Amino acid sequence: MMEQILIGTSGYDHPELKGIFYPADLKRKDFLSYYSTVFNALELNSTFYGMPDSNRMISFLERSSFKLNFSVKANRLLTHEVSRSWSVCAEDFKSALKPVLEKNLLSTVLFQFPESFSYSVENRFYLSSLLKSFEGFPKVVEFRHRDWIRDSVFDGLAKRDSGIVFCDMPQLKNLPNGFSAGTPFIGKHAYIRMHGRNANGWYVYGNSSTETPRYDYEYSEDELKSFVPIINASLREGRSVQMYFNNHPKGVGTKNAVQMKNILAGNFPIDG
Repeated sequence: MMEQILIGTSGYDHPELKGIFYPADLKRKDFLSYYSTVFNALELNSTFYGMPDSNRMISFLERSSFKLNFSVKANRLLTHEVSRSWSVCAEDFKSALKPVLEKNLLSTVLFQFPESFSYSVENRFYLSSLLKSFEGFPKVVEFRHRDWIRDSVFDGLAKRDSGIVFCDMPQLKNLPNGFSAGTPFIGKHAYIRMHGRNANGWYVYGNSSTETPRYDYEYSEDELKSFVPIINASLREGRSVQMYFNNHPKGVGTKNAVQMKNILAGNFPIDG
């Protein structure tokens, strides 16, 4: 069953990882190659900030020696800065992902919407159209507002062959924390994003992702172990599991991801 579990981090090129996760003398161009010797999956988030092209995606495949499964975060023009020409952006994004899809190494396309993406008729129609345009691509949706956590939305996602992200994040007013909101898994994928539980830092903004304390949180071993029953249940239900650690400040995301690999390795084979 371990081959059905993909574990990695959200991003791999964070500067603070050098000397903590990556050897101090490792060149930046070799980061991805090294990463692929430790993990079997990567949540690629650079695609959110800049529209990728197929050559860029082929480079990721080659530098990881075709060993990594990629979850690719949708560009912000599809989730955060949506315009009337979004369909053109969708076609560009799909075209870029084709090489990864053809190599059967595209584990998912991640559509992460901001907290400001409210549950409204307009946004529901947009989400439906967006997911429909990505027919044939594995896809999951992350909501940052708990108003989306309802049966009618789950049904709509299922009809579009889309999953929902189980978010682990602080239990704040609007955030749909997976445990408190009871987020179900939909479809083929059980997708878990580990954002950390830094409630005091969630709405504090710095000058960069490194300086922003939102994701500055290290999971304890007991907190990590609390996910074992969730993962086991998903596997028994026939779902593949993807788990990505987004708590990258100070390099603790890679540390927690390795810990989680070891915890799961010690819990297999599963009985029952």
